[in-house]
Amino acid sequence: MSEKRLYPRVAATLPAVIADEDGFRYKTVALNASSDGLCIQCDTAARNIFTPGGSFIRDGRPVELYVWLDLPNNGQLSARCHITFSRRIARDVCQIGMRYMDFDQEGYNKLLQFIESSASSNETCSAHISN
Repeated sequence: MSEKRLYPRVAATLPAVIADEDGFRYKTVALNASSDGLCIQCDTAARNIFTPGGSFIRDGRPVELYVWLDLPNNGQLSARCHITFSRRIARDVCQIGMRYMDFDQEGYNKLLQFIESSASSNETCSAHISN
């Protein structure tokens, strides 16, 4: 089954820090990233701080978070995001999906370089496995 996303995602475990508008910060990992957004993993307590009861809409708008994402060999990017989904996947494990709203051009270029290099690495690995 091929991926039918407009913005292909790269599966990776990337160190990240997210923060809400009240200043609550949480160290976590991003499970994947694309040029449009990312998905992080957190525990239920943190999820309930960012999205109480899983609700990611506040005052009729998606909740906004700030993210600092460490990209291997590309440094760190920081972005303002809004939450697109919040789901519980195990007893104390949740995922929060975010879409980038704003970050500087240098950060975006770093992200694109990371995605391109990761995608080409995955293609090389797939080619070696199928041979």
